[in-house]
Amino acid sequence: MKTWPIRPAAIVAVVVLLVGLAFAAYTQHAWEDYWITFRASRNLATGHGLVFTPGERLHTFTSPLGVLLPAAFSWLTGNQSDNLVLWLFRVVSLGALAAGLALLFRALQTLQLRRVSCWLTVALIGLDAKTLDFSINGMEIGLLIFFLALAIHGLVVTGPRQLFRLGAGWAGLMWTRPDSCVYIAILGIGALVFLPGNEPERTRKGWLKTLLVAGVVCAVLYLPWFLWAWWYYGSPVPYTIVAKATNTGPLSILDLLGDLLLFPAMLLLTRTSMIPAFLPAYAHVGGWPACFHVFSFALGSAAALGWMIPRLRPHTRLFSLSWVLSNYFLTAVVKNFVPWYLPVVALFGYLTVGLLFDQVLCLAPRLSQLGWARGWCCHLAKVLRVSAIGLVIGQAAVTVCVARQLQVQQELIESGLRRPIGLWLRAHAQTPHDTVMLEPLGYIGYYSGLKMLDRPGLASKEVVEARKRLGPYQENQIALELKPDWLIQRPMEAQAEAFIDPESLQKFYDLVRVFDAADKVSATRWLPGRPFLQYDQTFLIFHRKPDPDSKPPG
Repeated sequence: MKTWPIRPAAIVAVVVLLVGLAFAAYTQHAWEDYWITFRASRNLATGHGLVFTPGERLHTFTSPLGVLLPAAFSWLTGNQSDNLVLWLFRVVSLGALAAGLALLFRALQTLQLRRVSCWLTVALIGLDAKTLDFSINGMEIGLLIFFLALAIHGLVVTGPRQLFRLGAGWAGLMWTRPDSCVYIAILGIGALVFLPGNEPERTRKGWLKTLLVAGVVCAVLYLPWFLWAWWYYGSPVPYTIVAKATNTGPLSILDLLGDLLLFPAMLLLTRTSMIPAFLPAYAHVGGWPACFHVFSFALGSAAALGWMIPRLRPHTRLFSLSWVLSNYFLTAVVKNFVPWYLPVVALFGYLTVGLLFDQVLCLAPRLSQLGWARGWCCHLAKVLRVSAIGLVIGQAAVTVCVARQLQVQQELIESGLRRPIGLWLRAHAQTPHDTVMLEPLGYIGYYSGLKMLDRPGLASKEVVEARKRLGPYQENQIALELKPDWLIQRPMEAQAEAFIDPESLQKFYDLVRVFDAADKVSATRWLPGRPFLQYDQTFLIFHRKPDPDSKPPG
């Protein structure tokens, strides 16, 4: 009987899938923003259109696949179980993540990396806490990693269907998140700069032709959504981008070019997205050891310098430049980036670290020829292999800590506060058309089903228009102008004038309910990253007082 050997890439896929399922089963984590998207998904599945609020055609989500797949799952299951839909989406997303890392493993093998280097690279990516979490909590990162891996596979592995692999990977990135056009451009620039000459038959002109044809494939595959969104919403640009860009200064080309020239120095001297890219989500809030930040800075700095070293592999320099430029995009262009933007950037960083590790490992046997075979240099290869094991164990330990944090956060904050607030509002609203002003739109918006006037206006044209009228220095007047029936605030928001001044709050609103999990958060013994939960441990519910100038109903 003939037996077939198990390929390492298949082992990668199975291990990543099992680790992801274990992470999901333990944490049960469902991200706040998933419920913003899923409200539109469910409206589509139940015949009310792909909208957050029926009758209002606003593009209130970022990822086309992130909204269409849950809508399809909800419709196929008869709209009977939101939890079942979320689990189906989790399985698809984890499957995509597993397949993506298997593709990356094959690509690294094509580059003839040593086995330990291949395993180290995919282990660091697959055990990254943010990548795992945003692949199981309802966000689109698993899909994004798969399509990015497919595009990288198309760049690295020549042969049949290379153009289709590259173009389909790019199109999938656009279907997953439209700002992926930036990462597509970054990879294209890096390929033109570093890959010509890597293969004798592939000149810069040949690579340019390859990228252009792949771009055509991408455009053809993405065009249906682009045209439909333009027709349905009046613009292909998600309204979330419009809301976040309101009252921010215009981007100056000269300023962006200046920042680009200075950015390599900025990476080493100022706070950028480089450090949090390797850390747990919202690690800057506190609760994590300072050594994590120092180590992340050291690892990121090494990856940021690789593109400037001519003797490194062309692909090492390509991924290093991608690491630098993607960090530049988040820091200088996006500025207020959120954690689910970081896994893509981190992937470039981990690829660079893995390739650098392999190149140093290749150098170890040659040290005797250079006269450096003294002291610990004699054992450099062993030191590197032990260090690789230590890195993977450390990454796994951090992920275990994050899993504990998210398990408690889901139990005490998401399921213990935000979902009950939404259900309480649904039960106590005077009419189905009551309006609610708040910042955390997801759980409360979905479970209340009410009209949301969220800050900064991701699902509310009224809020965005009011912000434009009032300007950036009078945004605390929005509640007074729009007069929402309900205000939901954290204690710090109720005391600060940035949201609404305390005097107006007392004049027009009554505090009717407090949802508080502070005692439970404090009583939890082992809780890494505790300040992240403390930020959302208390919510105050205000109801608008009767307007003295209005006539009573009837």
